[in-house]
Amino acid sequence: MSIQTVEVKAKVPSPSTNFWQTYRQSKLGIAGLVLLLVITVIAIFAPVLSPYDPKSSAGVGAGQVYNPPSAAHWLGTDDAGRDVFSNFMYGARVSLLVGFFASFISVGIGGTIGIVAGYYGGRVENILMRFTDTMLVIPDLPLIVVIVALTKPSLLNIIFVIGIFGWTTTARMVRSQTLAVKSRKFVLRARAIGAGRRHIIRHHILPLVMPILVVQAVLVVSVAVLNESTLSFLGLGDPTALSWGQMLNYAFARGAMSTGAWWALVAPGIGIIWVVLGLTLVGQGLEHVLNPRLDTHHLMPGRPVVVNHEASGESENPTEKNPLLEVRNLSINYINEGKPPARAVENISFTLKEGELIGLVGESGCGKTTLMLALLRLLPSAGQIVNGQVIFSGKDLTALNEQEINAVRWKDISIVFQGAMNALNPVRTVGDQIAEAIIKHMPGFPRDQRLQERVIELLDLVGIAADHKEHYPHQYSGGMRQRAMIAMALACNPQIIIADEPTTALDVMIQAQILELLDSLRKKLGLAIIFVTHDLGVVAEICDKVLVMYGGVTAEYADVDIIYNESRHPYTQELLKAFPDLTKPKKKLSSIPGYPPRLDALPIGCRFAPRCRLAFARCHTEQPLLQKLNDSQSAVHIASCHLLEVSK
Repeated sequence: MSIQTVEVKAKVPSPSTNFWQTYRQSKLGIAGLVLLLVITVIAIFAPVLSPYDPKSSAGVGAGQVYNPPSAAHWLGTDDAGRDVFSNFMYGARVSLLVGFFASFISVGIGGTIGIVAGYYGGRVENILMRFTDTMLVIPDLPLIVVIVALTKPSLLNIIFVIGIFGWTTTARMVRSQTLAVKSRKFVLRARAIGAGRRHIIRHHILPLVMPILVVQAVLVVSVAVLNESTLSFLGLGDPTALSWGQMLNYAFARGAMSTGAWWALVAPGIGIIWVVLGLTLVGQGLEHVLNPRLDTHHLMPGRPVVVNHEASGESENPTEKNPLLEVRNLSINYINEGKPPARAVENISFTLKEGELIGLVGESGCGKTTLMLALLRLLPSAGQIVNGQVIFSGKDLTALNEQEINAVRWKDISIVFQGAMNALNPVRTVGDQIAEAIIKHMPGFPRDQRLQERVIELLDLVGIAADHKEHYPHQYSGGMRQRAMIAMALACNPQIIIADEPTTALDVMIQAQILELLDSLRKKLGLAIIFVTHDLGVVAEICDKVLVMYGGVTAEYADVDIIYNESRHPYTQELLKAFPDLTKPKKKLSSIPGYPPRLDALPIGCRFAPRCRLAFARCHTEQPLLQKLNDSQSAVHIASCHLLEVSK
């Protein structure tokens, strides 16, 4: 199969240009940036811009106390006869310094605790979050006031105290976001390529937590400025550092209200509001930059599209090879505290040869995805392999340590996850995510232009134009996202690809294109594929062998022709009856009565017996053994049903 693309020549903007182009779309963000830049410039260049030096006594006298605004003093004078406008500019330096440095300390502590607790979980999470809860119930401001009062009232102490007591809310919010992100499939995909914990946190968790950290940083800067003003107003500020809080303290304590000198209060008050408002609006603009999904999507005008057309392809059947992968009596349980374990997979066995495509079918909840995740040891924490082996290249993958299994993940065996939108990181470009696997498993691969050429080569292999390399997942259509996942799976030239329902939620035409692409890549590259699906039509079209699962066990396992023409298990037969056959237009479709069994409350005996029309007494008391129905080496046929023993 060949793919024709509609190419759009476009120059990829630099990161800084892209940042500004996105940021300037937010009018509120621009307004906030202007406010913040103005006050920052005033603070930095206060010695140059201020008409008077607050530390100088020149021109200060009894006649200058609380003079109203005039041409000589634009914002009037204070209780000491000093220029309020000059004090305002110098005060901005201290207030902003406290706000930003305290925010840096607070967000750093809270972000670190939140990410570590959310990602590692278990005892680490319990210890960190109980400590956070304890700190959270203690009122911040009274504690800050007490500690500053007990220590030397210096600027450094104030920054440090405000910083270390303002992190609790950040930690809780970051931990919640980390828990949500950790469960996303793109994190599982990162584990599948062999990425370590630090890599996952830095490249996948942190980018999605960053918007929350930015928002919290904005809030903490604002709170820090207010806390410093409160401390100074209460007389606990650094007496040698003039801040807006000190200005308010001096104005209230020295009769500004009683004398009607409102300007002594308004100037520092406006400064505080100015900074808080500016930071809040800047946060609005940064949200557009840090969350690209707020920007555009693939349906907007001007987006390049990918179209396919029919073309010839290779059609040879896979030759007989030695087994590439052997799964032997694999059993997997999910542990439930205080409850019986859920026996998700039990004694599953199959073999996969080079260039072979095996279909794994069954109803939802039968254990297909659990089985696939177990092959690369990607099960959630509650899932445990309790028995069996997964033999690849002479090694039992179930016995490898984390470092050894990481060397196998993606380089030898890769996965195309179900639901490509969830398997792709929404805040990283598709090209960057494809390159991630190459960098991880090919340390000697050049990271310059050659890496980008390899990414373009992979995208071209699956029919995506090079111009789409710098696009985000939300800018792709559903079919393009699935193609991108296939390109990612091919990044390290694996021998086996696990395709976990790759056509779910796609329309019929796109499904056909994805299936044709997988089949052509298999024949072109010699890949072995494990294809998980509900669609028996897909199985009939592209698979060589079929493993039918029900309730976590093998119902039937054979070549695809045998399954469709000589199926022996009642469950397989019922599945085929529910599948439309265009060669038999008068065929009546039937459904299987009842529901699949709960894996933590499996029925005694055959697991299909409660729904089976052919069940008899023994089926409800004794679980059937696997029966080998054909001794031929070229046509293995296995099924588990008591009726097969009776018929012998």
